[in-house]
Amino acid sequence: MKKYYYWLTGLIASTVVLFASNALADSAVNIEGYLSGTAATYDNASGAYPVITAVLSQPGTLDGYTYRTWAILAADSTGSLDVYGVMPSLGFTPAVGDAISFTGTYSPYHQIPELATNANGSSSMILYSTGNAVSSPGVYTIPTLIASGTGPIPQSIAGHLVTLDNVSLYTDAAATIPVSGNFAIGNNVTLYAKDGSGNIMEIYDWASSYSTCGALGGTPEPTGLVDITGFVSQASTFPPEMTPFSIISVPEPTTLSLCGAGTLLALIFRLRRKA
Repeated sequence: MKKYYYWLTGLIASTVVLFASNALADSAVNIEGYLSGTAATYDNASGAYPVITAVLSQPGTLDGYTYRTWAILAADSTGSLDVYGVMPSLGFTPAVGDAISFTGTYSPYHQIPELATNANGSSSMILYSTGNAVSSPGVYTIPTLIASGTGPIPQSIAGHLVTLDNVSLYTDAAATIPVSGNFAIGNNVTLYAKDGSGNIMEIYDWASSYSTCGALGGTPEPTGLVDITGFVSQASTFPPEMTPFSIISVPEPTTLSLCGAGTLLALIFRLRRKA
Protein backbone atom coordinates (compact mmCIF):
# COMPACT_ATOMS: atom_id res chain seq x y z
CA MET A 1 0.00 0.00 0.00
CA LYS A 2 1.44 3.37 -1.01
CA LYS A 3 2.30 5.73 1.80
CA TYR A 4 1.73 9.49 1.56
CA TYR A 5 3.91 12.03 3.32
CA TYR A 6 2.71 15.59 3.85
CA TRP A 7 4.92 18.42 5.02
CA LEU A 8 3.24 21.22 6.92
CA THR A 9 4.75 24.43 8.15
CA GLY A 10 6.28 23.57 11.51
CA LEU A 11 4.93 20.02 11.82
CA ILE A 12 4.34 16.75 10.00
CA ALA A 13 0.76 15.68 9.37
CA SER A 14 0.03 12.07 10.24
CA THR A 15 -3.23 11.76 8.34
CA VAL A 16 -4.66 12.73 4.97
CA VAL A 17 -7.01 15.70 5.32
CA LEU A 18 -9.56 16.21 2.54
CA PHE A 19 -10.51 19.80 1.70
CA ALA A 20 -8.31 20.88 4.59
CA SER A 21 -8.21 24.50 5.63
CA ASN A 22 -4.40 24.35 5.96
CA ALA A 23 -2.68 23.65 2.66
CA LEU A 24 0.09 21.08 2.52
CA ALA A 25 3.36 22.46 1.15
CA ASP A 26 5.10 20.11 -1.22
CA SER A 27 6.70 19.23 -4.54
CA ALA A 28 5.13 17.98 -7.77
CA VAL A 29 5.96 14.32 -7.20
CA ASN A 30 4.45 14.29 -3.71
CA ILE A 31 1.33 16.21 -4.74
CA GLU A 32 0.75 13.58 -7.47
CA GLY A 33 0.55 11.04 -4.64
CA TYR A 34 -2.17 12.92 -2.77
CA LEU A 35 -5.80 11.87 -2.81
CA SER A 36 -8.03 13.94 -5.06
CA GLY A 37 -9.53 16.78 -3.03
CA THR A 38 -6.46 17.40 -0.88
CA ALA A 39 -5.56 21.06 -0.38
CA ALA A 40 -1.91 21.77 -1.17
CA THR A 41 0.61 24.50 -1.88
CA TYR A 42 2.90 23.80 -4.80
CA ASP A 43 6.17 25.40 -3.74
CA ASN A 44 8.59 22.42 -3.65
CA ALA A 45 9.00 22.86 0.11
CA SER A 46 12.78 23.18 -0.37
CA GLY A 47 12.50 26.76 -1.59
CA ALA A 48 13.25 25.82 -5.22
CA TYR A 49 9.97 27.24 -6.48
CA PRO A 50 8.29 25.69 -9.53
CA VAL A 51 8.84 27.56 -12.80
CA ILE A 52 6.16 28.16 -15.43
CA THR A 53 6.96 26.23 -18.62
CA ALA A 54 3.81 27.06 -20.59
CA VAL A 55 0.69 29.22 -20.35
CA LEU A 56 -2.04 27.06 -21.93
CA SER A 57 -4.99 29.33 -21.23
CA GLN A 58 -5.68 32.76 -19.81
CA PRO A 59 -8.77 34.85 -19.11
CA GLY A 60 -10.12 36.82 -22.05
CA THR A 61 -12.49 36.69 -25.01
CA LEU A 62 -11.57 34.93 -28.24
CA ASP A 63 -13.89 34.38 -31.23
CA GLY A 64 -16.84 35.38 -29.06
CA TYR A 65 -16.02 32.83 -26.34
CA THR A 66 -14.95 34.00 -22.86
CA TYR A 67 -12.19 32.12 -21.00
CA ARG A 68 -12.32 32.66 -17.23
CA THR A 69 -9.51 30.43 -16.00
CA TRP A 70 -5.76 30.21 -16.13
CA ALA A 71 -4.12 26.93 -17.16
CA ILE A 72 -0.39 26.93 -16.49
CA LEU A 73 2.18 24.15 -16.60
CA ALA A 74 4.76 24.60 -13.85
CA ALA A 75 7.72 22.30 -13.17
CA ASP A 76 10.17 21.76 -10.35
CA SER A 77 13.01 19.25 -10.05
CA THR A 78 10.56 16.43 -9.28
CA GLY A 79 7.94 16.81 -12.00
CA SER A 80 5.30 19.08 -13.52
CA LEU A 81 1.69 20.01 -12.73
CA ASP A 82 -1.13 21.86 -14.47
CA VAL A 83 -2.16 24.81 -12.30
CA TYR A 84 -5.78 25.38 -13.32
CA GLY A 85 -8.42 27.71 -12.00
CA VAL A 86 -9.88 31.14 -11.49
CA MET A 87 -7.23 33.44 -10.00
CA PRO A 88 -8.54 37.00 -9.70
CA SER A 89 -6.36 39.97 -8.80
CA LEU A 90 -3.02 38.24 -9.18
CA GLY A 91 -1.18 41.52 -9.50
CA PHE A 92 0.95 40.14 -12.33
CA THR A 93 0.51 38.33 -15.63
CA PRO A 94 1.96 34.80 -15.42
CA ALA A 95 4.64 34.14 -18.04
CA VAL A 96 7.05 31.39 -19.01
CA GLY A 97 10.10 31.56 -16.73
CA ASP A 98 8.23 32.90 -13.68
CA ALA A 99 9.00 31.12 -10.38
CA ILE A 100 5.77 30.80 -8.41
CA SER A 101 3.94 29.06 -5.62
CA PHE A 102 0.28 28.09 -5.96
CA THR A 103 -2.29 27.07 -3.37
CA GLY A 104 -5.29 25.02 -4.47
CA THR A 105 -6.82 21.53 -4.41
CA TYR A 106 -5.29 18.50 -6.07
CA SER A 107 -7.85 17.66 -8.76
CA PRO A 108 -6.49 15.33 -11.47
CA TYR A 109 -8.61 15.49 -14.63
CA HIS A 110 -8.36 12.94 -17.45
CA GLN A 111 -5.09 11.87 -15.80
CA ILE A 112 -3.67 15.38 -16.06
CA PRO A 113 -2.12 16.09 -12.64
CA GLU A 114 -3.80 19.37 -11.72
CA LEU A 115 -3.75 21.67 -8.76
CA ALA A 116 -6.98 23.62 -9.20
CA THR A 117 -9.30 26.05 -7.45
CA ASN A 118 -10.06 25.08 -3.86
CA ALA A 119 -13.42 23.60 -2.84
CA ASN A 120 -14.42 26.99 -1.42
CA GLY A 121 -13.72 28.61 -4.81
CA SER A 122 -10.45 30.23 -3.79
CA SER A 123 -6.90 29.83 -5.01
CA SER A 124 -3.78 31.91 -4.91
CA MET A 125 -0.55 32.34 -6.82
CA ILE A 126 2.55 34.20 -5.65
CA LEU A 127 5.34 35.41 -7.95
CA TYR A 128 8.90 35.05 -6.61
CA SER A 129 11.10 35.77 -9.62
CA THR A 130 11.03 36.11 -13.41
CA GLY A 131 13.27 35.13 -16.33
CA ASN A 132 14.22 31.70 -15.00
CA ALA A 133 15.58 29.10 -17.44
CA VAL A 134 13.05 26.67 -18.90
CA SER A 135 13.96 23.33 -20.46
CA SER A 136 12.74 22.42 -23.94
CA PRO A 137 9.87 19.91 -24.13
CA GLY A 138 10.89 16.26 -24.25
CA VAL A 139 10.71 14.66 -27.70
CA TYR A 140 8.71 11.43 -27.80
CA THR A 141 7.39 8.91 -30.31
CA ILE A 142 3.73 8.06 -30.75
CA PRO A 143 4.20 4.49 -29.39
CA THR A 144 5.78 5.91 -26.22
CA LEU A 145 3.02 8.46 -25.62
CA ILE A 146 0.18 5.95 -26.09
CA ALA A 147 1.89 2.99 -24.40
CA SER A 148 -0.01 3.44 -21.12
CA GLY A 149 -3.34 2.69 -22.82
CA THR A 150 -6.15 3.16 -20.30
CA GLY A 151 -3.73 2.80 -17.39
CA PRO A 152 -1.97 5.65 -15.57
CA ILE A 153 0.07 8.00 -17.73
CA PRO A 154 3.69 7.92 -16.43
CA GLN A 155 4.69 10.86 -14.24
CA SER A 156 7.49 11.61 -16.69
CA ILE A 157 4.80 12.46 -19.29
CA ALA A 158 1.69 13.53 -17.36
CA GLY A 159 1.57 17.28 -16.81
CA HIS A 160 4.63 17.93 -19.00
CA LEU A 161 4.97 19.61 -22.38
CA VAL A 162 5.89 16.92 -24.93
CA THR A 163 6.76 17.06 -28.62
CA LEU A 164 6.13 14.71 -31.54
CA ASP A 165 8.64 15.33 -34.34
CA ASN A 166 8.11 14.69 -38.05
CA VAL A 167 4.54 13.41 -38.04
CA SER A 168 1.73 14.16 -40.47
CA LEU A 169 -1.83 15.19 -39.64
CA TYR A 170 -3.90 12.18 -40.54
CA THR A 171 -7.48 12.73 -41.74
CA ASP A 172 -10.36 10.53 -42.83
CA ALA A 173 -11.79 12.20 -45.94
CA ALA A 174 -15.23 10.69 -45.35
CA ALA A 175 -15.50 12.42 -41.98
CA THR A 176 -13.69 15.65 -42.78
CA ILE A 177 -15.67 18.81 -42.06
CA PRO A 178 -14.35 22.25 -43.07
CA VAL A 179 -14.40 24.76 -40.23
CA SER A 180 -14.42 28.53 -40.65
CA GLY A 181 -12.53 29.20 -37.46
CA ASN A 182 -14.89 29.62 -34.50
CA PHE A 183 -13.70 26.70 -32.34
CA ALA A 184 -13.87 28.64 -29.11
CA ILE A 185 -17.67 28.71 -28.98
CA GLY A 186 -17.49 25.15 -27.67
CA ASN A 187 -16.63 23.01 -30.69
CA ASN A 188 -13.55 20.97 -29.85
CA VAL A 189 -11.77 19.37 -32.79
CA THR A 190 -10.12 15.98 -33.24
CA LEU A 191 -7.29 15.38 -35.70
CA TYR A 192 -4.81 12.50 -35.84
CA ALA A 193 -1.01 12.42 -35.98
CA LYS A 194 0.60 9.64 -38.03
CA ASP A 195 4.29 8.73 -38.04
CA GLY A 196 6.38 7.08 -40.75
CA SER A 197 5.67 3.61 -39.34
CA GLY A 198 1.90 4.07 -39.47
CA ASN A 199 1.40 4.66 -35.74
CA ILE A 200 -1.53 7.01 -35.03
CA MET A 201 -2.35 9.28 -32.08
CA GLU A 202 -5.36 11.50 -31.50
CA ILE A 203 -4.65 15.25 -31.49
CA TYR A 204 -7.48 16.90 -29.56
CA ASP A 205 -7.87 20.66 -30.00
CA TRP A 206 -9.53 21.33 -26.64
CA ALA A 207 -10.83 24.82 -27.35
CA SER A 208 -13.51 24.81 -24.65
CA SER A 209 -10.87 24.72 -21.90
CA TYR A 210 -7.64 26.16 -23.36
CA SER A 211 -7.33 29.51 -25.13
CA THR A 212 -4.22 28.38 -27.03
CA CYS A 213 -6.40 25.70 -28.63
CA GLY A 214 -9.15 28.21 -29.36
CA ALA A 215 -6.57 30.40 -31.09
CA LEU A 216 -5.88 27.61 -33.59
CA GLY A 217 -9.37 28.15 -35.03
CA GLY A 218 -9.24 29.25 -38.65
CA THR A 219 -5.53 28.57 -39.11
CA PRO A 220 -4.58 26.48 -42.15
CA GLU A 221 -3.91 22.79 -41.59
CA PRO A 222 -0.32 22.13 -42.69
CA THR A 223 0.38 19.52 -45.31
CA GLY A 224 3.50 17.38 -45.05
CA LEU A 225 5.45 16.79 -41.88
CA VAL A 226 4.89 18.76 -38.68
CA ASP A 227 6.20 19.01 -35.12
CA ILE A 228 3.42 19.03 -32.52
CA THR A 229 3.97 20.23 -28.95
CA GLY A 230 1.32 19.81 -26.28
CA PHE A 231 0.32 17.72 -23.28
CA VAL A 232 -1.13 14.22 -22.95
CA SER A 233 -4.39 13.18 -21.28
CA GLN A 234 -6.50 10.03 -21.20
CA ALA A 235 -10.25 9.71 -20.61
CA SER A 236 -12.38 6.66 -19.87
CA THR A 237 -11.55 3.74 -22.20
CA PHE A 238 -10.09 5.95 -24.94
CA PRO A 239 -6.33 5.77 -25.65
CA PRO A 240 -4.09 8.69 -24.61
CA GLU A 241 -4.45 11.85 -26.70
CA MET A 242 -2.40 15.01 -27.13
CA THR A 243 -3.83 18.51 -26.78
CA PRO A 244 -1.71 20.78 -29.01
CA PHE A 245 0.05 23.90 -27.80
CA SER A 246 1.64 24.49 -31.21
CA ILE A 247 1.84 22.79 -34.61
CA ILE A 248 4.88 23.72 -36.71
CA SER A 249 5.44 22.72 -40.33
CA VAL A 250 8.75 21.00 -41.13
CA PRO A 251 10.99 22.50 -42.36
CA GLU A 252 9.06 25.74 -42.97
CA PRO A 253 8.37 27.72 -39.76
CA THR A 254 4.59 27.90 -40.13
CA THR A 255 3.33 27.93 -36.56
CA LEU A 256 -0.29 27.28 -35.63
CA SER A 257 -0.30 28.99 -32.27
CA LEU A 258 -2.08 32.14 -31.13
CA CYS A 259 -3.00 33.15 -34.68
CA GLY A 260 -6.03 32.85 -36.93
CA ALA A 261 -6.45 32.80 -40.71
CA GLY A 262 -7.61 30.32 -43.31
CA THR A 263 -9.33 26.99 -42.74
CA LEU A 264 -8.53 24.04 -40.47
CA LEU A 265 -10.08 20.70 -41.37
CA ALA A 266 -11.90 19.08 -38.47
CA LEU A 267 -12.80 15.46 -37.98
CA ILE A 268 -14.94 14.96 -34.91
CA PHE A 269 -16.66 17.62 -32.85
CA ARG A 270 -17.03 16.85 -29.16
CA LEU A 271 -18.25 19.08 -26.38
CA ARG A 272 -16.11 18.74 -23.31
CA ARG A 273 -15.60 21.53 -20.88
CA LYS A 274 -14.22 21.64 -17.39
CA ALA A 275 -16.39 23.05 -14.69
